Amino acid sequence: MSTPINQLITDLEKSKSDTLNYAIKILPNGLKILFISDPDANKSSASLGVNIGNLVDGLDVPGLAHFCEHLLFMGTEKYPSENDFAEYLSKNSGRYNAHTSSDKTVYMFEVSNEGFEGALDRFAQFFNCPLFNEGSVEREINAVDSEFKKNKNLDTWRNYQLFKSLLAKGSPFTQFSTGNKQTLNHPDIRDRLLKMYNKYYTSEIMNLVVYTKL
Repeated sequence: MSTPINQLITDLEKSKSDTLNYAIKILPNGLKILFISDPDANKSSASLGVNIGNLVDGLDVPGLAHFCEHLLFMGTEKYPSENDFAEYLSKNSGRYNAHTSSDKTVYMFEVSNEGFEGALDRFAQFFNCPLFNEGSVEREINAVDSEFKKNKNLDTWRNYQLFKSLLAKGSPFTQFSTGNKQTLNHPDIRDRLLKMYNKYYTSEIMNLVVYTKL
């Protein structure tokens, strides 16, 4: 089905046993949105996927896309406090997470129905005007490094690295995707981060799902 720009489409085919209501909308900037309304939902949530992942890191900065995922949560022009989003969710029975794979990065949160509007506004700013403060950049390199060290002891990650080592030499899939203090310790890491964000974080390759009682 072709979806007209900026028109809310509600006549979607669904199972007869499905009590939820759905709608689809494509904004003029290309962002595709699936709305899900559940009258029985005790919390609201949203998830946004960007169709880029660690394959765009480049050989000289392994882990850059994953690093960007970490930094997006840490302050925007509208909400400059580094911990604003986390504190708002904590006060409204919420939580958040994100993950980076080879070809996509996904951000998500859940929150009380009453706190949903404020959380969604804060969430939206990550994809409009993140700050990437220098102080946050330096501290978050250590957070990524800690995650790398934790993963070293997990068989799942060991198997994944073994699989990558068996691929053709030079394949982008063989790249080190998590990143650590060594790979991210560049004097111009913030400039590289901004360049990657501005190049790839564009609305036409983003997909948003909103789930709420509203």
